Amino acid sequence: MLKSLSGAVSGIEIDPQQGGMSLADFEWRYRVVIIFPDDNHLDAARQANLLLAEADGLRERDMIVLEVGRNEVKALFGPEYDLNCYAIRSDLDVTDGFFALKLVGKDGAVKFRADEVVPAAVLFELIDQMPMRQDKRSN
Repeated sequence: MLKSLSGAVSGIEIDPQQGGMSLADFEWRYRVVIIFPDDNHLDAARQANLLLAEADGLRERDMIVLEVGRNEVKALFGPEYDLNCYAIRSDLDVTDGFFALKLVGKDGAVKFRADEVVPAAVLFELIDQMPMRQDKRSN
């Protein structure tokens, strides 16, 4: 589950209630893929292109794709939400300036993490093996 930390851990005063929703608000509704760009943004752009090329697969699996930068959150796929980038980085223990990819399941737990670009098929295969996804496919 997400930690929903305050700023005590990182030394920054973070109030997840200020500046938007937290990832916990997506629980039981969406699987969230979060791209954290590196300083040159090349890996993040490659990752986004690979995922967005598979829009039907993302939609079928109830996924949204977010890019969490240093000072903002951009919805790359799915509806726009007012999200707090500092709270998300704190919750997921991600440092600015380094590429990271996280998949948060509908239950709010991190299901996959990577520090390199990953094909969409890898994420889809993982999701398709999850019990909630198997139940949905059998109905």
